[in-house]
Amino acid sequence: PVFDARGRVSGSGLRGRCVAHFARMETRLEYDNKKRSLELHATEHFVSDDSVVLTVQGKLNTKTGACEGGLSLRKRFFPEATNRWYTRADLGASYETATDEIRYGAEAKKSFELTADGLLTLDVEGGVQISAARRRTWNGRVEVSQKIFNFTEDQDLKLKVGYDAAKRRPYGQIRENNWTLDTDLRKNWSLKYDL
Repeated sequence: PVFDARGRVSGSGLRGRCVAHFARMETRLEYDNKKRSLELHATEHFVSDDSVVLTVQGKLNTKTGACEGGLSLRKRFFPEATNRWYTRADLGASYETATDEIRYGAEAKKSFELTADGLLTLDVEGGVQISAARRRTWNGRVEVSQKIFNFTEDQDLKLKVGYDAAKRRPYGQIRENNWTLDTDLRKNWSLKYDL
């Protein structure tokens, strides 16, 4: 099947029916200098025709053998091409085994193209979640992102620098086809490899 920008199947003959589209499972290895252990992550998305997304994810710590998992169900609202100020928004609920609680929340994201080719963008995103015990958490970040196609032969790069308002710290990311390096620009970093 061929997936469009929203993760939906095109040309499959299933349009208009209430079915989920199966994307390829995402798996990766991740190591960070704080935990000092290698983790295996797996994520699967099931996307319906009306942009309802069920996400199932899990991770295995290869050092301790500990497993964690979670799932989320959310409705995505995408901006219309004719409305330059409309923001992408998600509404839904999630569950994580680590905290053993269900959270309900809303998130929004807006991208501003800083160059005519759209490769340099300013992204603003934020959201709030509330648990059944009425504990509220929020997130917000601002980042500048630069895409570089064909940095080397068969290799693209994406660079990000931003500020996480909830954690009150800056961050950076360098990503190529399979490798991703994340850092808080201080002493913590993580390295990911997509399988």
